[in-house]
Amino acid sequence: MTEEYEVKRRDILEGASEVFVRRGFAAGTTKEIAAEVGLSQPAIYHYVGSKADLLREIALQVDRDMLAALDTGMASSDDPAVQLRNVLHAYTAAVVHDRRSFAVFWQELHSMEPGVREKIAADERDFVVKVGGLIQDLQERGQMPEGPPLLMARAILSMPSWMYHWYRPSGSLEAKGIADIYCRLIGLDM
Repeated sequence: MTEEYEVKRRDILEGASEVFVRRGFAAGTTKEIAAEVGLSQPAIYHYVGSKADLLREIALQVDRDMLAALDTGMASSDDPAVQLRNVLHAYTAAVVHDRRSFAVFWQELHSMEPGVREKIAADERDFVVKVGGLIQDLQERGQMPEGPPLLMARAILSMPSWMYHWYRPSGSLEAKGIADIYCRLIGLDM
């Protein structure tokens, strides 16, 4: 595929995210998506496919972004505190960068095809288990309070996960500042 083709696909997926956030997956149409990105309805089908294909591609991109954030943080150091800080920073940056797609991901999970939901659920479990492992390591070092590591991982990851509800790019903090606050909240001061 050419770079131009990929740019069109990205534009269409961004337009679909905008429409699905505004109207929901069930009510949004490919005609609205085409109007959002200035293309014809047949062009939507040519570049991506059906409305279900659009939702699947949005969800899988968010899934890849979450896994990339995890991989970035885990590869950054052997120190679990540094790893957890970097996971939070990378994940927060991913949500800030593409909050509409993250909103669609969480709001329309029930609308996704079973195979996509299963893949996402498996990847999410892996994410939580790995972050839980970091928390357990930090607990053993006395750097995190006692508690079930997987529960704590879910609580910690929910901070950036739900930013799509309230984050506005025009606000006073950028992704790094927000992630720094998250780290301070859980005792990982910089």
